[in-house]
Amino acid sequence: MSTLILVALIFTLIGVGAGYLLAKSFLPQETVRRELEAELTRVRDEHKVYQQEVSDHFLRTSDLLSNLTHSFQAVQEQLASSAMQLAGPEASRQLMQAAAKGGTATTGVTLSNLPPEPPRDYAPKVPGGVLSEHYGLEQDTASRTAQTAVADALKAEARNDEDDPTFKVG
Repeated sequence: MSTLILVALIFTLIGVGAGYLLAKSFLPQETVRRELEAELTRVRDEHKVYQQEVSDHFLRTSDLLSNLTHSFQAVQEQLASSAMQLAGPEASRQLMQAAAKGGTATTGVTLSNLPPEPPRDYAPKVPGGVLSEHYGLEQDTASRTAQTAVADALKAEARNDEDDPTFKVG
């Protein structure tokens, strides 16, 4: 009898363990978790593929732009050298002057062996710069009187315009 109770107890424990494992594997939360893990893995793989495609795109674009730049420089150099050889002495002189000045000749040919110049800043040089908070706010009395005179003249002209019958049409 004690053997029978021991066997029944062992089978009961095995049954409870198997039931627990089966219940855990078939619970909706476990199924949802597995689906989410699979979706996450799929999205990660797609993201890696997308990143590789973007990287390949920019590498290819960089190569194409480099080739385009080299081709443009070759065409520009060919035009400049041909113009110097085939054009008359006046055009050659203009090309040489443009090369010496770092610009372009009147024929429109740019010499590529000259270094490019940075853009020039044509903003007025004033103390504090044009972005200063006080730029243009300090005025001397002469400029204030001139501005007042202009404003008065504009007001007088506006009054004269009111008397003008051509403005009263309509």
